[in-house]
This record gives sequence, structure tokens and C-alpha cells, in this order.
Amino acid sequence: MRLALRVVMAATAFLPLASALAVLISNVVDPSYRAVYQDRLWFVVVYLAGWVAVVVAAVRNHRALPWLAVARAVAGWGFLAAFLAVGRAWMVVTPGRYVYQLFDWGEGQLLPLYAFVFLGRGAGNTLVAFALTSPWWRRLRERQPLIGRAVTTVPIALVATAVWAFLQLVRLDAQTYSADAFDVAHLVAAGLDCDAVRTRSGQTTTDLRQRGDRQFHVAIAYGCPVTRIVVVDQDGRRGTASLERPDCCPAAP
Repeated sequence: MRLALRVVMAATAFLPLASALAVLISNVVDPSYRAVYQDRLWFVVVYLAGWVAVVVAAVRNHRALPWLAVARAVAGWGFLAAFLAVGRAWMVVTPGRYVYQLFDWGEGQLLPLYAFVFLGRGAGNTLVAFALTSPWWRRLRERQPLIGRAVTTVPIALVATAVWAFLQLVRLDAQTYSADAFDVAHLVAAGLDCDAVRTRSGQTTTDLRQRGDRQFHVAIAYGCPVTRIVVVDQDGRRGTASLERPDCCPAAP
């Protein structure tokens, strides 16, 4: 059992470790990359060192492994607590940004990101920490049965909370977004040309589009270099698209 947990710890540490290494190399060799992301090299190095420590502890079966698992679970829950408010901002700041990009498929396709955050960072990390610390709480339950049971209900409740939150977000996503509305939004974006973008820049137009037996309300906010399209179906669910055409914008004087 412990061997399987060590493999899980090492395997799941590989992606953030590789991301941090890529960020560090990019900052060193590409000044424009650092100008865009404004990474603090000391923070990248500390982040990288932390994941190296996790991998080494898992491979060597170090006694610090349970502590690292607990720290990982606590950090995951700290992120979950602020995810809806700062999730996107953190995904830009963290040296693990490339891991999030694997799961962040854009608006309307957020379920992979929700699964990674709530089921992976929340429930998954908690279960691994709970299993790796089993010698601790088993002894506590033997010596102090009441306190031991109270302590072990905490990680179980956290896992249940993470799964419940994910299911609620799945339900909310289904109520908010429509695959058909996204298709219409992308079709509208594909049909816009430079003349429309240039002549209507700064304006917003609305109209109705028909697709099969369903109608869609379409709002187009023209702008340079980005034009945004919002489509709402008959059930109030929406889809969006963005058209980036800097070549359509008039040259600066």
C-alpha cells in the first residue's frame, strides 16, 4: 500500500516539477518571457525545490513523506478556498502554470479544470495524506478512541466536500453554458471580416440567429484588436467567442 502511495506522490509531482523547470529555463534564456510573466526567480527556485523534495522523499521512502503529503493537501485546500476568486490569477502567477493549462480548455469547457482542482488537488491529495498518515491516527484511535474518531472524520468530510463542490459546479456549468451557443458564437466570429471590424469598432450590435428549430440572441462587441461575441439560447444558456484581428485595426499615426 505504501509503495503505491509513493508512486502516486512521485508521479503527480512530476508535472508541476517539469512546469517549474520550464518556467525557470524560460526566464533565464528568454528576457521577453520574464517581461510578460514577471516571475520572481527566487519563488520559482523555491517552488521547484519543493517538488524535487517530494519526488526524492517518495523515491527514498523518507520519513518526511507523510509531512509533505499533509503540506500538499493543506496547500491544495488553501487554493480551493480562494479558487473562484483568484483561480485564474494564480494560474498565471504560479510556476506550475503549464499544469493548469493542460486542464484549462477555456470558457464553456471548464469541467476538466474543475476535476483537476476539486477531485485532484482537493479530494485526491487529502486521501493520499490520510493514507500516508495512517500510523499516526491509528495510534491515536487506540489511545484516545473518541478524539481519534473525531480527527479522522475531518479528512473524510473534506473529501466529501470536494466531491460535492465538483458536482455542484458540473450542474452549474450545464445550466450556464450551451454547446450549441458556443458553436453559433464561433460561426459568427468566422463570418466577420476586417471591414466590419474597422467600421464598427467600439460599437455593439445585437440580432437573432436561427439554427434548426432554435433561436439564438447574438451580441457582437466590435473592437480592435479583439471583437467579442456573446450568444444566448432560448433557455438562457450562453456561449462566447473572441476574434483577435490586429491586422484589421488602423495603423497608429
